[in-house]
Amino acid sequence: MGNSSSKESEEKVRATAEMFQTPIDTPQDRQPGKSRYPTPTGKEYDVIDKIAAELPNIIDEESKQQVQDYLEACDGGKGPMVACFAAGEYLSLFERKHKEAADLYRNICHRPKNDKSPNGVLVDGTKAYPAGCFNLAKMLMTGKGGIQYDRAEAYRNFDRACRGGHGGACHLQAQILCSPAGELGPGVPHNPRKAIDLYQKVCDGGDSISCFTLASMLLRGDKVSKQADNVSPQEARGIEPLAQRTNEEDRSRRSDDTAPVPRDPKRAEQLLLQACVSGSHATSCHNLAVMYTHGDDGVPADPAKAEEFQRKTDDMVRNFGGFF
Repeated sequence: MGNSSSKESEEKVRATAEMFQTPIDTPQDRQPGKSRYPTPTGKEYDVIDKIAAELPNIIDEESKQQVQDYLEACDGGKGPMVACFAAGEYLSLFERKHKEAADLYRNICHRPKNDKSPNGVLVDGTKAYPAGCFNLAKMLMTGKGGIQYDRAEAYRNFDRACRGGHGGACHLQAQILCSPAGELGPGVPHNPRKAIDLYQKVCDGGDSISCFTLASMLLRGDKVSKQADNVSPQEARGIEPLAQRTNEEDRSRRSDDTAPVPRDPKRAEQLLLQACVSGSHATSCHNLAVMYTHGDDGVPADPAKAEEFQRKTDDMVRNFGGFF
């Protein structure tokens, strides 16, 4: 029954990929050195754009006038950055003119040092509107709306947005840095150590997801593949052999991962506490309950704490309708 279910799942994946004309990647397709990331065709958003075009127009006249004011204030990329950003958001979200929006985002991400817009920040000697760099980077990663995708340029724009103070860009930049070396193409670095610093920066800024993500990296350590869906504390510590599940690749750390991250349960504990207590992140609370139930290197088992954080988890799941 397991094999039949797996085949049905893969057929659905293939059918979806064919609809979007996108290369796919099932366990049987994977080969050493082969990228897990499909090459964008530019058509992935066509279905969404078609549906959006057929929806009733929900923009009232007052809002339309406001958008027109933004477009006029932007003045083809010469006006205030915030006006050009708002115009780009409207063009992409409502008119589905993604290429025009990308041109505006590129404009406000890279302006001369002497630009007078009050919304720009200085990055590498030029002015940038970080949210514009962030939106441009996402488009470049996916080839949205037929834009020529360029993951190396996307990374540079995430980096620029991050250094301009955009926390979401720092988080995605860190995710890219943790991708297997070479799998996102030439010009995209692989540097989990730098990713740790970025996650910590955003975590300290109050983002519970970054706290949780970094904690997970530090608990997984250097024995289990980052691509494995899950890992037990015993597997991560090397106390138990890595279980091999049906239709799953080898879960051990890949030899081409040039910068493995050593385990640090004590630091992970502090990150999970930050996410659970300050960020009300249910999954972090649950992981703390597991950690205190079994104990870990530098973190002794503590039944009272385990019960406390399991209770917090249950309360959050009940109040928010599930894990998040």
